[in-house]
Amino acid sequence: MKILVLGGSGLLGSALLSELKKAGHQLLAPSHSQLDITEREKVLDYVRQAQPEIIINCAGFTRVDDCESHQKLAFEINAKGAGNLAEASRQVGALMVQISTDYIFNGEKPGEYTEEDEPAPLNIYGKSKLEGEKLVQEQADNWLILRTSWLFGEGGENFISKIFFRWKEGAEQLKVVADEKGKPTYARDLARVIKASIEKGLRGIYHFANQGVVSWYQLAEEVFELIKETAPLTPVRAEEYGLPARRPKNSALNTEKIQKALGIEIRHHQLAVKEYLEKTGWIR
Repeated sequence: MKILVLGGSGLLGSALLSELKKAGHQLLAPSHSQLDITEREKVLDYVRQAQPEIIINCAGFTRVDDCESHQKLAFEINAKGAGNLAEASRQVGALMVQISTDYIFNGEKPGEYTEEDEPAPLNIYGKSKLEGEKLVQEQADNWLILRTSWLFGEGGENFISKIFFRWKEGAEQLKVVADEKGKPTYARDLARVIKASIEKGLRGIYHFANQGVVSWYQLAEEVFELIKETAPLTPVRAEEYGLPARRPKNSALNTEKIQKALGIEIRHHQLAVKEYLEKTGWIR
């Protein structure tokens, strides 16, 4: 298939391009300078000329705290940009695939969030991504929304790489939030599921994350256990950590729907984290 991927240089996009290339799909992956998704006319022109069968939007303003101080930009990229791509997809009869987030939920539910649960985002990032979901549903004739959480992988900075390098640099104390829980997701695993989803023709909203619910503190503990090192980890409450954006206390995503649709079993995040640490060379 002829597939247009936006955000191809990012953490997820780079993993996705690798998977799609291995599968033999014809790929278009313009850089931000080549195609700015916030510029509607340019998006429509590009897509009309390229005539892709599928558009996958991995682009986004994902720095959650920066979204609080750059609200207009967050909505321009995460909402309007997604809407522009969705409109373009309708004009050429392409499938629109939008990557969304667990942060559209408020974290008050005691269990895992299903696709039917009502979104109520706490921060600008979540609000802008939810608006993007709505615009995709309004503008595209054929659409697939995949929500994910706590992404890590070789393609870019993430929680695991940040905590590792802070330790490497000799931090005397590593404060890690212990009262927010969710499901870590390996970019390579999500990329494989995106590929499988488009090849199987899925439509609608689905959740994907690796198995196993942990706090950020527990995830940090798991990382240092795997690399067989001792780190000066200190559990703190989110309020003590003092980040600008509020996060949900629980953003664990239920993944039963996509497992049934694709006939897959999702591996535990500990196995995925181990693979990631091996690929980065951090496990000796």
